[in-house]
Amino acid sequence: MHRVLVIFATAVGVSCQVTLAKEPESAQRIQQLADDIVNKPPATYFSLATEIYREGQTNEAAFWYFVGLIRYRAWILATGKDGQSSDEPYHLSVLAQSVGQSIYAHVDRDSKNLVKAIDRALVWDLEQPNPYTSKDGFKAQYERA
Repeated sequence: MHRVLVIFATAVGVSCQVTLAKEPESAQRIQQLADDIVNKPPATYFSLATEIYREGQTNEAAFWYFVGLIRYRAWILATGKDGQSSDEPYHLSVLAQSVGQSIYAHVDRDSKNLVKAIDRALVWDLEQPNPYTSKDGFKAQYERA
């Protein structure tokens, strides 16, 4: 019996250490993704949203998810990759479903938070430069996105 308690206590201790060790890694990963995000490819926004979502910050994850949707759609439309000869619409669809499904499940429960995330993403995107898709050069595509 004593041996079982020692093993259990050791397992709990190791589990706590593993959990604590993961937290700084997660924070570091989020920071790496967020650093200079405006100059990163559109798919990076989905990665950032995923990592933030894993940390339980569903509203913040929704915000980055919607920024990713805006930026990826604008890029696809501006580069002409929305045609049948490109896999990009499929890639966007996979990202939107895989990342968005979990985020929508939590944010959509409170439509006010969903609207806030969308509005915040639209404002952020308008205020930030986008080196992947020129807002001036592809105005119509941006409006469509």
